[in-house]
Amino acid sequence: MAQYTVLSTSPTFTKYSPQAAGILEKKGCRLVMIPPNGLREREDFKAVLAEAHVWVVGINKVYAEDLEAAPNLKLIIKHGTGVDSIDLKAAAARGITVANAPGTNANSVADLAFGFMLSLARQIVSADKRTRDGFWGTVMGKDVYGKTLGVLGLGQIGKGVIRRASGFDMNILGYDLVHHSQFEKEYRVRAATLEEIMSEADYISVHLPLLESTKNIIDRSLLEKMRPTAFLINTSRGGVVDETALYDLLKEKRIAGAALDVFATEPPRQSPFFELDNVIVAPHMGAYTEGAMGAVSEILAESIVRVLAGKEPLSVIKTN
Repeated sequence: MAQYTVLSTSPTFTKYSPQAAGILEKKGCRLVMIPPNGLREREDFKAVLAEAHVWVVGINKVYAEDLEAAPNLKLIIKHGTGVDSIDLKAAAARGITVANAPGTNANSVADLAFGFMLSLARQIVSADKRTRDGFWGTVMGKDVYGKTLGVLGLGQIGKGVIRRASGFDMNILGYDLVHHSQFEKEYRVRAATLEEIMSEADYISVHLPLLESTKNIIDRSLLEKMRPTAFLINTSRGGVVDETALYDLLKEKRIAGAALDVFATEPPRQSPFFELDNVIVAPHMGAYTEGAMGAVSEILAESIVRVLAGKEPLSVIKTN
């Protein structure tokens, strides 16, 4: 008989890693999967939540009222990195540990960011559509090789983008609150201010966490500093960019284009960005490769059994 109940509202938890499920099974855990869509409409959700010792969270939000219905909950663990969807104060007030798996999906997100850059430069998405519609002619693109890339946030993902850019002999500008002297020297990154990057870069890739201090940090005044030939790529969090200002500048063709994997409100049911032909949009898919999801699941499973054994998870989020 299972000793513990692990509730997962992440549909990909254990899907790409049988090892993760095996780790939990050995610990005596019963895994209950509930899809995130229509989560609170399911009659069995609160019943499972009342029994749950661990909650594995995907893209859904975790509210204080949820935690009030979960008297046995010891751990909320994000199937990924960002924990801005979790009410950290409510968790702290109830003595619930919050954890994540940072860095495990860094390569997959960096791949997507760089893929967006190439797609914007060479109009790959629009060229595909036009060719299917019968067009056969010149599609004029822009260069990536030798151009200037600005990276906002030099965490593992930002550094991954820089490593990829080094193969294209790009001039790299980096912004971060922390100095990364050795890395900057190795990859010839020039530390720069936000203003310098926005005004000098041909491509700007955003990799900032969503905090109170970073909400809409890429505001209208910064966006207006961008060159009319420049592109913005955001694979971090939608809330770090002023979406209204970005839409206005894109619509007026005051900047060349953008690629957005994230939005301030997700899913973006009727986003005005969908109307623009100089924007590539995606459904927050940066972390989702089979390899990354498998690695994340295994790290989460290890953290879960640690917490159930009275230890700290591999990566704890401080909630005070």
